[in-house]
Amino acid sequence: MFPINSEMITGIALIFLSILFVYAGLINHDWARILLVDYVMIAIGGGFLALGIWTRRNYKKEKTEEPSHH
Repeated sequence: MFPINSEMITGIALIFLSILFVYAGLINHDWARILLVDYVMIAIGGGFLALGIWTRRNYKKEKTEEPSHH
Protein backbone atom coordinates (compact mmCIF):
# COMPACT_ATOMS: atom_id res chain seq x y z
CA MET A 1 0.00 0.00 0.00
CA PHE A 2 1.26 3.47 -0.90
CA PRO A 3 0.93 5.85 2.05
CA ILE A 4 -0.41 9.27 1.12
CA ASN A 5 -0.30 12.47 3.14
CA SER A 6 -2.28 15.69 3.10
CA GLU A 7 0.26 17.57 0.96
CA MET A 8 -0.05 14.95 -1.77
CA ILE A 9 -3.85 15.12 -1.68
CA THR A 10 -3.73 18.92 -1.92
CA GLY A 11 -1.32 18.80 -4.86
CA ILE A 12 -3.36 16.24 -6.77
CA ALA A 13 -6.57 18.18 -6.17
CA LEU A 14 -5.05 21.48 -7.32
CA ILE A 15 -3.56 19.93 -10.44
CA PHE A 16 -6.85 18.22 -11.33
CA LEU A 17 -8.84 21.41 -10.75
CA SER A 18 -6.38 23.44 -12.82
CA ILE A 19 -6.57 21.00 -15.71
CA LEU A 20 -10.36 21.34 -15.65
CA PHE A 21 -10.01 25.15 -15.68
CA VAL A 22 -7.57 25.01 -18.61
CA TYR A 23 -10.02 22.83 -20.53
CA ALA A 24 -12.82 25.28 -19.73
CA GLY A 25 -10.58 28.11 -20.94
CA LEU A 26 -10.06 26.36 -24.26
CA ILE A 27 -13.81 26.10 -24.75
CA ASN A 28 -15.20 29.30 -23.23
CA HIS A 29 -13.88 32.79 -24.00
CA ASP A 30 -14.62 34.10 -20.50
CA TRP A 31 -12.63 31.31 -18.86
CA ALA A 32 -9.73 31.96 -21.27
CA ARG A 33 -9.02 35.21 -19.44
CA ILE A 34 -7.67 33.35 -16.43
CA LEU A 35 -5.43 30.83 -18.21
CA LEU A 36 -2.31 32.36 -16.63
CA VAL A 37 -3.79 31.77 -13.18
CA ASP A 38 -4.52 28.16 -14.14
CA TYR A 39 -0.87 27.58 -14.97
CA VAL A 40 0.16 29.14 -11.66
CA MET A 41 -2.26 26.78 -9.90
CA ILE A 42 -0.68 23.82 -11.70
CA ALA A 43 2.76 24.96 -10.49
CA ILE A 44 1.51 25.35 -6.91
CA GLY A 45 -0.13 21.91 -7.07
CA GLY A 46 3.13 20.43 -8.33
CA GLY A 47 4.94 22.09 -5.44
CA PHE A 48 2.53 20.60 -2.93
CA LEU A 49 2.91 17.19 -4.56
CA ALA A 50 6.71 17.44 -4.42
CA LEU A 51 6.53 18.56 -0.79
CA GLY A 52 4.33 15.57 0.04
CA ILE A 53 6.74 13.14 -1.61
CA TRP A 54 9.70 14.77 0.16
CA THR A 55 7.91 14.63 3.52
CA ARG A 56 6.99 10.98 2.98
CA ARG A 57 10.59 10.03 2.21
CA ASN A 58 11.95 11.85 5.27
CA TYR A 59 9.31 10.29 7.52
CA LYS A 60 10.17 6.85 6.17
CA LYS A 61 13.88 7.44 6.88
CA GLU A 62 13.14 8.51 10.45
CA LYS A 63 11.09 5.37 11.09
CA THR A 64 13.78 3.02 9.76
CA GLU A 65 16.73 4.58 11.60
CA GLU A 66 17.62 2.90 14.85
CA PRO A 67 17.66 5.10 17.93
CA SER A 68 21.12 5.84 19.28
CA HIS A 69 21.76 4.84 22.89
CA HIS A 70 24.36 6.87 24.71
